[in-house]
Amino acid sequence: MWVVRELLRLVGRITIAVLIAVAIAEIRALLSGGDTFRTFRIALMLLGCLMLLLAAGPGASLGGRRVNDLGWWLTQSLGFGRLQHAPGPKLTATATFVGSGVVLLALGAVL
Repeated sequence: MWVVRELLRLVGRITIAVLIAVAIAEIRALLSGGDTFRTFRIALMLLGCLMLLLAAGPGASLGGRRVNDLGWWLTQSLGFGRLQHAPGPKLTATATFVGSGVVLLALGAVL
């Protein structure tokens, strides 16, 4: 069951990252003037490359998973008891960066 849970989290995070990158590329294309479609495609490809570069960084820096873990945030800031986590592997930032980088490069190439 953890496989389905983590795959859904991965797809959700990739979707959010791609939507943010598309919004940034669209704003950049509209502000630059000229051929907006070409600028949009180039911005998507550049953001895809940036995501792949971010994926190459260390996976466990500055607290690693607990920074992104809502359960850790709740226990530390609100004083709740230790929340139990489901067994199995956890989603890493590297997987999200790689997935969103590949999707952005594909969008830039296809459009």
